[in-house]
Amino acid sequence: MARRSHDVIRYLRNSLSVHTLQAYASDLDRFKRSGGRIPATAEQVARYLAHAAEELKPSTLARQIAAISYAHEQQGLQSPTKSALVRRTLRGIRRTKGVAQKQATPITPELVRRVVKPLRCLSEAQNRRDAALFLIAFAGGFRRSEIASLCFKDLSFTKQGLLVRLRSSKTDQYRRGRDVAIPKAPRGQQCPVRALRLWLTTVGAMSEDGPGPGSDTPVFCGIDKHGNLRGGLNSASVGWLLRKRLALHGLSPEGFTAHSLRAGLVTSAAKAGVPVWAIQRQTGHRSESTVHRYIRGLSAFDCNAASALL
Repeated sequence: MARRSHDVIRYLRNSLSVHTLQAYASDLDRFKRSGGRIPATAEQVARYLAHAAEELKPSTLARQIAAISYAHEQQGLQSPTKSALVRRTLRGIRRTKGVAQKQATPITPELVRRVVKPLRCLSEAQNRRDAALFLIAFAGGFRRSEIASLCFKDLSFTKQGLLVRLRSSKTDQYRRGRDVAIPKAPRGQQCPVRALRLWLTTVGAMSEDGPGPGSDTPVFCGIDKHGNLRGGLNSASVGWLLRKRLALHGLSPEGFTAHSLRAGLVTSAAKAGVPVWAIQRQTGHRSESTVHRYIRGLSAFDCNAASALL
């Protein structure tokens, strides 16, 4: 095989996200530690799946199959994961184990408003950051990676509120980008736009000395115990901060993750009668079926189709 050019190698690496490549590397390491190798046979992969099924969910196993397949493709080898033996083994695991996924508890608007109330044990900077972080994440229905990656250049304030430019996302790997509107709220203390302005004032972004509107500086950053601003938040920090504030407010953090904010918006909007197309425009979901999976915690009588007819 002829040597690939640097440009070809660079584009091949960019065919998958950094997070996907990291997950694949971890999956391959587990496969090799269990005795697997590349190239592998269909029998080896099937035996690995049967053994790993005792600990891992079918969705995780499916990703590991993708990692093994990717490793073969990288070497120009035929992947054993496409064999009938591997596909039927995974199908049998799914039928035996079930495919129900553990879902984050959706957060309600009332709980968001309670969580963002200032805490005396935290600094003013921490309280302002957390209020802006959670109110914006909830109102925008953002994924944790989307809210953590926001930069100052992605923000545009308008008379109606705020426009957030998402340059890329999980469902927009080709960086088409889209704008998400965050409207002003009538109650100032719970207004995401007001909360963000206060946070930007804290970090100096609303002054001439701070990062300008075209800056690549992350909007949300870490704050140490001395009140000093640190580097941008990573995705995992969003859920950790949410659970921390829940606990500090005397609330159980059990079941809550960063995804609770996105699921909470979808659930609350559906309960309020917002049409699915409007929810999709806010969250960027591609299909109605995916939106329906996000609607959680409603009883069989909430938004019941027969209620308006009886």
